[in-house]
Amino acid sequence: MSISKEYSKEQLNYFRICYATTDILTEGLREIFKQEWDKQHKLTKGEWKDKPGNGMDFYNGESARNQRRNAHLLTTMQNGNIEEWDCTMLFYAILFSDCVGPSLSATVRMNVDHLRNFRNEEFAHMRQGSLSDTDFQNAISKVEVAFQVLGLHTVKIQDLKNQKTFPTEELQQILKKVDDLKQEVQEKEDQRQVLEDQLQKETPSFCILPPKPSHDMDGREREVSEIAQKLRGLKESSDSELSCLYISGNPGSGKSQLAGLVAKRYFDEIKEISGSSSFVMTLNAACPDSLLESYVSFARLLKCPDYSVIEILSSKDWKVEEKITYLKMLIAVKTSCYTSWLLVVDNVSTMSSMHVHLPQAGIQTWARGQMLITTQDIRSIPPKGSFVNHISASKGMEPDDACSLLAKLSGIKDSEIVRKVAQKLDYQPLALAGAAVFVKEMRQGKSSKHFGWKEYLRMLEKGKRETTEDTLAYTSPIYPKSMTQAIKLAVETLMNSDEIVKHLFTFLSLCAPQQLNVDVAINYIINVLHDFHEEDKELIGMKLRNCSLLLFEDDQGGYFIRVHQTVHDAIKIMMSNCPESQTPKVVNAVITSFDEFIDAVPQLNRRLNTIRLVPHLKAITVVTDEVFVKENFLQVHDQDISEKCENLAHICKMHCEFNVAKTYFTHSLAIKLENLGPQHVDVARSYDNLASNYQDLGDLEQAKEYQQRALKIRLDKLGPEHVDVATSYNNLAVIYQDLGDLEQAKEYQQRALKIRLDKLGPEHVDVATSYNNLADIYQDLGDLEQAKEYQQRALKIRLDKLSPEHVDVATSYNNLASIYRDLGDLEQAKEYQQRALRITLDKLGPEHVDVATSYNNLALIYQDLGDLEQAKEYQQRALKITLDKLDPEHVDVATSYNNLASIYKDLGDLEQAKEYQQRAVKITLDKLGPEHVDVATSYNNLALIYQDLGDLEQAKEYQQLALKITLDKLGPEHVDVATSDNNRSNDDGVGNEDGNGFACASRSFCTAICCCRCMTKT
Repeated sequence: MSISKEYSKEQLNYFRICYATTDILTEGLREIFKQEWDKQHKLTKGEWKDKPGNGMDFYNGESARNQRRNAHLLTTMQNGNIEEWDCTMLFYAILFSDCVGPSLSATVRMNVDHLRNFRNEEFAHMRQGSLSDTDFQNAISKVEVAFQVLGLHTVKIQDLKNQKTFPTEELQQILKKVDDLKQEVQEKEDQRQVLEDQLQKETPSFCILPPKPSHDMDGREREVSEIAQKLRGLKESSDSELSCLYISGNPGSGKSQLAGLVAKRYFDEIKEISGSSSFVMTLNAACPDSLLESYVSFARLLKCPDYSVIEILSSKDWKVEEKITYLKMLIAVKTSCYTSWLLVVDNVSTMSSMHVHLPQAGIQTWARGQMLITTQDIRSIPPKGSFVNHISASKGMEPDDACSLLAKLSGIKDSEIVRKVAQKLDYQPLALAGAAVFVKEMRQGKSSKHFGWKEYLRMLEKGKRETTEDTLAYTSPIYPKSMTQAIKLAVETLMNSDEIVKHLFTFLSLCAPQQLNVDVAINYIINVLHDFHEEDKELIGMKLRNCSLLLFEDDQGGYFIRVHQTVHDAIKIMMSNCPESQTPKVVNAVITSFDEFIDAVPQLNRRLNTIRLVPHLKAITVVTDEVFVKENFLQVHDQDISEKCENLAHICKMHCEFNVAKTYFTHSLAIKLENLGPQHVDVARSYDNLASNYQDLGDLEQAKEYQQRALKIRLDKLGPEHVDVATSYNNLAVIYQDLGDLEQAKEYQQRALKIRLDKLGPEHVDVATSYNNLADIYQDLGDLEQAKEYQQRALKIRLDKLSPEHVDVATSYNNLASIYRDLGDLEQAKEYQQRALRITLDKLGPEHVDVATSYNNLALIYQDLGDLEQAKEYQQRALKITLDKLDPEHVDVATSYNNLASIYKDLGDLEQAKEYQQRAVKITLDKLGPEHVDVATSYNNLALIYQDLGDLEQAKEYQQLALKITLDKLGPEHVDVATSDNNRSNDDGVGNEDGNGFACASRSFCTAICCCRCMTKT
């Protein structure tokens, strides 16, 4: 008696997968072929009915090349009966034939190709005769997923998956008894299939938004409307294509919040459209694991077959990325049933690695939707086009929205201080929320119930910002990191991944957080990275624009870069732990970068185009001071760096940052002394510069000492008749004039004039400078006729040697106007001042600060003429220009406030006069220090206003302050001391301008217009 062979489970698994591959797969392919033929050719060649005519139509539709190459297949296929076609013929007919292949949809092509690869690659290489349960389930699932996406029935596949034995004759009786039960099961299966088909067509509506914080949010109406409009524009221009809008920005800029608000508006608007089916879904794309979790939720919300979702999710052989791919296939079929949808892809850290896991343009099943992607990865965002747009959220909230959020969350409605806080936090939503929640929490305690925004700002000034952010992290779980922590992580990531950005952050850590000309930053990168050169500037600029932590702004003065205060703080903290960020090499590169930018600015525009450098030049003195004290620094740096320090100092001096200028001038002098010795003529120039700067600071004795050193070196090295000696005499004369020693000033100025006449000739422009300055001294001496004669000589030379429209000619007109005003000839003074104004307007433009000086001086003449309204108008024009073009705390702004105060005093509006004069006092105190003679002038003028107001005690106090300063700085014999002592005003002005500019008419009441005195530069 023979014994029946028993088959193992592994052998039966192999038999089952063979059956699936040779029978079930083939049946499915026949169905797909017929479906695609009828879709493409039914109207022209007729429905496929397995007739020879169908076969010939197919054969004739093939190219001659295909007919030759596939003759062995077509011999059978041309009979038209697809029941006779094997898998090879079917794959050829669907994928590669000329009749069907070119017009396949992407979904059909992709999934039929998956089946082909399964048959030809995986099945063909299986170990013959044996297959484990796990391998069988993985293999059959791939066939099943492809069938589901293709819309084919999967009943036979399900049967095969559940089959445990192959029936034999011995089992027929038993199986017969089971037939009735199988019939019942079949009916149930049919019912299930009907339900599945219904689910495939069901389009449930849902709206899943990014997580919301536990605190209230602001609606950000303007930004939401702008983004929503961009989305609509993309839809209109690409109705039959998937479109995408990117929202980029630094951590904490509110990208997710904006995306949620936009998505909510989208859903509210679309659901009002009759007959539409839509959804909004949010995918957390921070990493593959979070994205997979989101896709699982997405599939279930779309009512995809749950058993398919479970099988994909539970597979142990598929990687996360593979599971996402199969889930995406299931989801794609369902999305095509909707009229419109929006997918919010949130928190994308790296677009390049995440892009493949998102819906792709060009695939028909995704064509009715749109994506809203939030990311920091600006580099990987494609260029704008018909299907793509991009908006940056880095600048933060609208100022009004930011203030509203602070007030709402903190419960404090002090609008003025709230606006300051919002500005301090750069309008960044996460920082604003953290601040408001912290303040509110602090006010809950009994001991700190009066804690408010002023106290909060003091904490920021003490560097305790990160401490204030912890409260929000505890109370709102959607914020895993505080603003500072998130920024630090982003900074660290960027520095580790990009060398250019790393060096940029080193540079920015030394600068101020304000706007900086992009060219300065690029200069620095070229100076430290020797692989880059001048021609690489565009490339470097492009790389910088791809950094999400940087803000770029176009302005009248150029193209600027800046970072938020939080970013700047994070960079400084990180760089403080990097010794290489403060080496002589870095300091050299920093100084060189600013110097190169300054040199590229035309001299005529230098004042306007360099004003925004000043905060940075001030900031980097911290590190230059540290590096310059190192012993080896002076030895390794030559004259070149000394010259650059001088250039930076002159820019600071131009913008009245005299203490900062002193630092750079001192550095320059130290290098020259080390490299050239104390008697070199270039050292004399450094003494000259320092003298001029100390004069600006009001320290006239120190100025005199440095100028005398310069004179001694030049006399020793160049001889008494050299033109540089004339420069020293000229500059010493200006100092003695300020000291009130007018006879000594006159003597030195006459020496300067003599040398210049002898060496340069009577028509040289430097001779005009000497005439100009001698005129100023004679004016102070009261010899107005002699002053006029010298000033007219200066004017004649400038007219002859320059041109009637040169700005130095305007200077002469300005100074002649001053003399005629002292002579009492106000009409002539007005005429000369109007000529000066016309030239400066023509040559410099209506917004130039020298035009403000002309308006200022013209206002004084109209004030003397008694036309106070016209005087006020001109003075207000001067103020507007200086406020627009200079820092609001600039001393020239103080000049305008001072002079407006004078006009309002004459108009009888003493309260307004007091307000302007107090502003002038504050600025001069802040900028020049409490011992400067210009501060004394402001005190003197304020005293006069209090005197007119009847507050004699206050007037006396300010007059005594003015007297003390003038005594200390000018000595008891100076004319200004007499002025203060008699409590009446006298002339005052900002001197030491070079011959190319105007001196601002900083004046006490009833003063003359200031003349331009020239500190000659070598």
